[in-house]
Amino acid sequence: MRSFLAAVAVLATLGITAAAQAEPGYSTANVNMRTGPDIDFPSIGVIPEGEPIYIEGCLRDESWCDVRWGPDRGWVYSEYLAFDYRGNMVAVPDIGLAAFRIPYVTFSARDYWGRYYVGRPWYAERNRWYGYKVRPRPGWRAPPPGQRRAGWWRDGYNAPRGMKAPPQRWNRPPNHRNHDHYRGPDRRDSRGPDRRDDRRGNDHRGGDHRGGGDRGHDRGHEHRR
Repeated sequence: MRSFLAAVAVLATLGITAAAQAEPGYSTANVNMRTGPDIDFPSIGVIPEGEPIYIEGCLRDESWCDVRWGPDRGWVYSEYLAFDYRGNMVAVPDIGLAAFRIPYVTFSARDYWGRYYVGRPWYAERNRWYGYKVRPRPGWRAPPPGQRRAGWWRDGYNAPRGMKAPPQRWNRPPNHRNHDHYRGPDRRDSRGPDRRDDRRGNDHRGGDHRGGGDRGHDRGHEHRR
């Protein structure tokens, strides 16, 4: 009986934690979701501004986050993701991951693609991406230690090419659809053009390459720190 009650208590605790992590964040701009944390990875589609998303983890430097958007899973710039924090919408880097119970993760293309992209059109190109070296993202720096000053990352910040900088204050559009199952146009599935609206500068390969190492797994592609 005692062991049964103990098990119930553990499950209840896990349920509370899961509920806390289940709160959605939102995209603060129309932003690409990519199949890896580098803009050279294929785009799954553009997440419209105001869409609910769920953040599964972010790289150690918080430059990219692994998110769920409707039925899809992929990588998005962290500064274009926001949560309702004490009544205000705040960008993820302003507060940090711990406040939202978001883990740090690493990325392994082989494991990530094997989990989420089998059968998708771009999966046929997987060998190219298995050997691809994810690069640090120019113009982004890791968050400072200790308590953060809101907007610390805005000093010297340059928005990705074709995008506006994230707004200082952002509120979700009032007439936006109120669900998290919308799936935007998947241009890779339709073989349509990839607008690359998250590129920066004059680097023809795409100038915004912040990413993390390709080191080890936990839960497959992730390593909690």
